[in-house]
Amino acid sequence: MTTPQRCLVIVPADAHDLYARLVAAFIRNPQVFVSRDRRTGDRALRAVEIFAVGGGDLDPGLRRTVEDELRRLGART
Repeated sequence: MTTPQRCLVIVPADAHDLYARLVAAFIRNPQVFVSRDRRTGDRALRAVEIFAVGGGDLDPGLRRTVEDELRRLGART
Protein backbone atom coordinates (compact mmCIF):
# COMPACT_ATOMS: atom_id res chain seq x y z
CA MET A 1 0.00 0.00 0.00
CA THR A 2 1.42 3.39 -0.98
CA THR A 3 1.11 6.51 1.13
CA PRO A 4 -0.59 9.50 -0.50
CA GLN A 5 1.87 12.17 -1.52
CA ARG A 6 1.96 15.30 0.61
CA CYS A 7 2.96 18.84 -0.19
CA LEU A 8 4.25 21.83 1.68
CA VAL A 9 2.93 25.30 0.90
CA ILE A 10 5.27 28.01 2.17
CA VAL A 11 3.80 31.49 2.59
CA PRO A 12 5.91 34.68 2.78
CA ALA A 13 6.43 35.79 6.40
CA ASP A 14 4.72 39.13 5.85
CA ALA A 15 1.52 37.56 4.43
CA HIS A 16 -0.20 36.90 7.77
CA ASP A 17 -3.75 37.11 6.41
CA LEU A 18 -3.00 34.81 3.47
CA TYR A 19 -1.36 32.31 5.80
CA ALA A 20 -4.48 32.20 7.99
CA ARG A 21 -6.77 31.80 4.96
CA LEU A 22 -4.63 28.97 3.53
CA VAL A 23 -4.53 27.13 6.85
CA ALA A 24 -8.32 27.37 7.02
CA ALA A 25 -8.69 26.28 3.38
CA PHE A 26 -6.53 23.15 3.80
CA ILE A 27 -7.37 22.23 7.41
CA ARG A 28 -9.27 19.11 6.30
CA ASN A 29 -6.75 18.04 3.65
CA PRO A 30 -4.09 15.86 5.32
CA GLN A 31 -1.97 15.98 2.15
CA VAL A 32 -1.32 19.73 2.40
CA PHE A 33 0.82 21.42 5.05
CA VAL A 34 0.94 25.21 5.22
CA SER A 35 3.91 26.96 6.81
CA ARG A 36 5.23 30.51 7.06
CA ASP A 37 8.66 31.28 5.65
CA ARG A 38 11.15 31.76 8.45
CA ARG A 39 13.95 33.10 6.30
CA THR A 40 14.88 36.76 6.37
CA GLY A 41 16.63 39.23 4.10
CA ASP A 42 17.52 38.22 0.56
CA ARG A 43 16.55 34.59 1.15
CA ALA A 44 12.98 35.39 2.25
CA LEU A 45 10.18 34.38 -0.08
CA ARG A 46 8.26 37.05 -1.95
CA ALA A 47 5.54 34.69 -3.24
CA VAL A 48 3.91 31.41 -2.19
CA GLU A 49 5.92 28.29 -3.04
CA ILE A 50 4.71 24.68 -3.34
CA PHE A 51 6.99 21.69 -2.69
CA ALA A 52 6.59 17.92 -2.65
CA VAL A 53 7.32 16.55 0.83
CA GLY A 54 10.34 14.30 0.51
CA GLY A 55 11.44 15.91 -2.77
CA GLY A 56 10.74 14.94 -6.34
CA ASP A 57 7.83 16.00 -8.51
CA LEU A 58 4.48 16.76 -6.97
CA ASP A 59 1.53 14.67 -8.13
CA PRO A 60 -0.21 16.71 -10.89
CA GLY A 61 -3.65 16.26 -9.32
CA LEU A 62 -2.48 17.46 -5.91
CA ARG A 63 -0.61 20.39 -7.50
CA ARG A 64 -3.76 21.36 -9.41
CA THR A 65 -5.85 21.22 -6.21
CA VAL A 66 -3.41 23.47 -4.36
CA GLU A 67 -2.93 25.90 -7.26
CA ASP A 68 -6.71 26.21 -7.75
CA GLU A 69 -7.13 27.15 -4.10
CA LEU A 70 -4.24 29.62 -4.27
CA ARG A 71 -5.84 31.30 -7.29
CA ARG A 72 -9.20 31.42 -5.55
CA LEU A 73 -7.59 33.20 -2.61
CA GLY A 74 -5.61 35.55 -4.85
CA ALA A 75 -2.18 34.34 -3.75
CA ARG A 76 0.99 35.33 -5.61
CA THR A 77 2.84 32.26 -6.88
